[in-house]
Amino acid sequence: MPQLQSKNPVLGRPLVDDMLSALDTVPIAALIVTPKVHLFTAGPAVITPASLPADFTEATFVGYAVAALTLPLLGPINADAQDRGVHNDVDFLGGAVVAPGEVILGYWVDELVAAGTKMYLGEIFETPIAIALPGDYISLDVLIPAKLVFALQPTI
Repeated sequence: MPQLQSKNPVLGRPLVDDMLSALDTVPIAALIVTPKVHLFTAGPAVITPASLPADFTEATFVGYAVAALTLPLLGPINADAQDRGVHNDVDFLGGAVVAPGEVILGYWVDELVAAGTKMYLGEIFETPIAIALPGDYISLDVLIPAKLVFALQPTI
């Protein structure tokens, strides 16, 4: 008999919801205790699962501070037709911005106020966001998605 490996199993919504709900319970709390959201002005052209905080240049505009991602995360919610997720909001507000300001390309999440060594999540914005004037801001809804369809690697 041949050895078969799942390639595209479809997870039921209840299982995905239960996995996402676990993000605010003790087991995951032991893994992600104090997630911090950082903005970046330069970084890799493509963020991969192997990307590191050291790959990014952190924002420095006046008023910028690393933001805590409040736990527990909220959800599960429908992210789109194939994704469920948990989320929470963080806000960044520019102070007395020095011309020409900064262009924010995206964000990453780790567990340290100063850039850590493990990136938990990262994203490049569809459109860069300029922080050029006092009062310019970014209101970010950080979503941690889970696919309803997983593609698994074949066994060798």
